[in-house]
Amino acid sequence: MRQIKIFSDYRLDLICSYCSNNATETRDHVPSKILLDEPFPENLPVVPCCTKCNQDFSKDEEYFACSIECILRGSSNIEKLQRQKIKMSFQKRPALQKQIENSFIFQNGILTFKYKQERFENVATKLAKGHVKFETSNPQFIEPTSIVFKSLSSMTEVETDSFFSLSQLNILPEVGSRALQNLIIDGNGIIQSNWKTAQDNKYKYSVINDVELLIVRIVVWNYLAIEVIWNDN
Repeated sequence: MRQIKIFSDYRLDLICSYCSNNATETRDHVPSKILLDEPFPENLPVVPCCTKCNQDFSKDEEYFACSIECILRGSSNIEKLQRQKIKMSFQKRPALQKQIENSFIFQNGILTFKYKQERFENVATKLAKGHVKFETSNPQFIEPTSIVFKSLSSMTEVETDSFFSLSQLNILPEVGSRALQNLIIDGNGIIQSNWKTAQDNKYKYSVINDVELLIVRIVVWNYLAIEVIWNDN
């Protein structure tokens, strides 16, 4: 990703992006590296994070990444998986593989996957908060109003167009933030949001910070669409 020097309040980088505790000891990649493949892109986003949050999220992130890979392959069989990281996770943690294997069930003759919603939402919230901090400089500590997961293949054309559209913004981002420096202004002078690609075909996201509304949209592996919303109304 393109490296941008920010000029926002440096004190915001001394607190954890997820819980507001002191965060001088570590940094967290957003997105998590387990969602990407090597070689990793240069200048991956990082945000301040305390050690506790960094450790607390790791198991859910592993579960999330393993689940996505198994859904894409239709199996938890190591031999059928493509991502080496996920194969290694299953080899080290057979209980995790068994848990995900048991999540595949047949309903009306169709193979479906029953994921742990709380764990998926925990990861989505973490990713969204990280993107908000990285792009706007201002951390978001409250829990989101809503979290929606949908496979891209299940979305209607209208839903897809709406999800990927560049949203008009009615307020300017924080002075000195990446969001301000990444603004798109169309020929009519309208300020719009923008999509950022962390790794081609693996992960991209968009942060829409508007009046009383904050939206983070994420696409994982060209399969899963995630929308996280904070609504102050």
